Amino acid sequence: MGSTQQSLSRNVAEHLRNMILVEKKYEPSEKLPNERALAEQMGVSRPCIREAIKYLVASGVLTIRRGVGTFVSENPDVIPDPFGFNTVGNQKKLLSDWYNVRMILEGEAMKMVVENATDQEIDNIRYLAEEEKKLIIEDNKAFVEADQKFHKALADATHNDIMKKILPSLHEWMYFGIISNNYEMLGPDLKTNAFENHDNILKFIIARDGEGAKLAMRYHMIKGLKDLI
Repeated sequence: MGSTQQSLSRNVAEHLRNMILVEKKYEPSEKLPNERALAEQMGVSRPCIREAIKYLVASGVLTIRRGVGTFVSENPDVIPDPFGFNTVGNQKKLLSDWYNVRMILEGEAMKMVVENATDQEIDNIRYLAEEEKKLIIEDNKAFVEADQKFHKALADATHNDIMKKILPSLHEWMYFGIISNNYEMLGPDLKTNAFENHDNILKFIIARDGEGAKLAMRYHMIKGLKDLI
């Protein structure tokens, strides 16, 4: 492929990314039109669309289901393992470091949630906490996905564009780089931690108590570190 074609494909990829992440034309998990329809819509060739899709699959925005089609990822704005954690040899130390960094970042983030979250966002966080509780005794994959949605909703409710990117990216590595290959890690203590401490965090957020929400999140991280490491 020539440099001109590559440049065009990247421009198309950026246009598609903008349609998904900014314009919200296609929602998470939604199927995209086929190559022919996208090519006609964007005024380019099908090979150009094909290359653009490859770029977006590589960056985690899109996912291809063989024989079904191309879909927006569940978390299209999160880059899988953006920090290269999967290349680190000492995973036990990395998990300890992960919890300690989260303790700092997510603890402070709770103060932003209290200051900036809308009532609708808090209602959604409450709903996600209740949905996660229902999955504690069911399959671990569904529980992990629910836990991720809860923490992502908290990150979004900070209304801080950096937090909205960094916090879900940290979770993405843990959930799908570590736990998805070792679901037996999710013992009863870890699930009880989520059950109890998500409620505690939510209680302080509802009360608009930033310091309380911060301390509740820090305790959640300390307990998780003790249970998992």
